[in-house]
Amino acid sequence: MNQNRYEEIIPTRGLGRRRVWPAWGILMAAIILTTLVTLYMKTDVDIQAKTEFLFACNEIRVKIDDRLQAHEQILLSGAAFFDASDKITREQWRIFTPRLDVESNLPGIQGIGFALLIPPDRLAMHLQDIRNEGFPDYNVRPEGDRDAYSSIIYLEPFLERNLRAFGYDMLSEPVRLAAMERARDKNAAALSGKVVLGACCVTLYLFSELRYT
Repeated sequence: MNQNRYEEIIPTRGLGRRRVWPAWGILMAAIILTTLVTLYMKTDVDIQAKTEFLFACNEIRVKIDDRLQAHEQILLSGAAFFDASDKITREQWRIFTPRLDVESNLPGIQGIGFALLIPPDRLAMHLQDIRNEGFPDYNVRPEGDRDAYSSIIYLEPFLERNLRAFGYDMLSEPVRLAAMERARDKNAAALSGKVVLGACCVTLYLFSELRYT
């Protein structure tokens, strides 16, 4: 009797094992399929994210290009203003710059200025001319002997932080000097490298060319 029972149990256990293997196979197939789908979806999400990132970068690049082109137009308009006149006075510059309406069209520009190129042998005369305009303490900064001088003589709005730039010689600073010389040599707007705004707080320089008095 026990032998028969043993014989009955053995086939039952073998049958159980045979039924488990298909279940394991289905589970493994499901895991592999899930992994493949996950990888596919991740790849698709990564591609979409990269596409959106490149699109956003392109939009930023276009906005920067547009902004720089608008700055260039301001430079060119200022140069044209000087080219069309024998001499531009401080009062004429004060009237000209508000018409550009940079506060509305290009917010963030702190000031629009004009720098004069001054030969060393005319520095004393230049200082006297500006002081006679009502600026008795005017001087070209920094002081010292140089082969050539420049000075920001017109700057609008002519108040608050911009007053610190009045008389500043940008030829004395290598980064600004390089940009000004490129603008002069190419007769085109030039973008300077990174500068630290200290005594001279000007965000836009109006020099498409350097000119002597």
